[in-house]
Amino acid sequence: MVIREYEGRTEREAIRKAVEDLGVESDKLKIEVIEGKSKFFSFGNPVKIRVYLENEEERLANRVKEFITELFKKIDVNVEVDVIEEVGRIYVEISSDNAGLIIGKRGKTLEALQLLVNVIVNKDRKEWKKVVLDIAKYRDKRENTLRELALKIAEKVKKTGKSQLLEPMNPFERRIIHITLQNDPLVDTRSEGVGVLKKVRIYPKKNIKRKEK
Repeated sequence: MVIREYEGRTEREAIRKAVEDLGVESDKLKIEVIEGKSKFFSFGNPVKIRVYLENEEERLANRVKEFITELFKKIDVNVEVDVIEEVGRIYVEISSDNAGLIIGKRGKTLEALQLLVNVIVNKDRKEWKKVVLDIAKYRDKRENTLRELALKIAEKVKKTGKSQLLEPMNPFERRIIHITLQNDPLVDTRSEGVGVLKKVRIYPKKNIKRKEK
């Protein structure tokens, strides 16, 4: 964040100096008058302002936090929102006594909310910035559950020699299944279906013997 001070005969003049110096429109600046009060007229005492200019990443992070906070406020759900800027994405940790409601069955409500936030905050942006929502460490817990599921079903496929089709999953969940089994020499995975929710098929690789019981 850039923080600078400017002085002028009036507040308007001080703001004009800030705009010219920083090369941005005034609506991009947070302005605080620290000396003087005149906005349009000079009465002998200069007006000094302090301006705050956020970079693009900071503005986006604040936009995410404001949108999520206002959204839950409208549906009368109390939440605390912490936004962490990471490489290539924005991670949002939500705290609430209504975690189960926000997560929904198998995380469907949380995923729908994440999709909505991504669409809204990335509107009119040239480069898409991924926003990841989490609450009560749900994603870590879900990831561990999916890894265990992938390994369990893979063992079943090895024993029976028959493929297994998992339940519909979102991209985040499918990726975990694929990564967990990507180095397994006996089974392979592929996504099947259309749309956001697809199923993952775990199947035996060709030319392998069925695992003995």
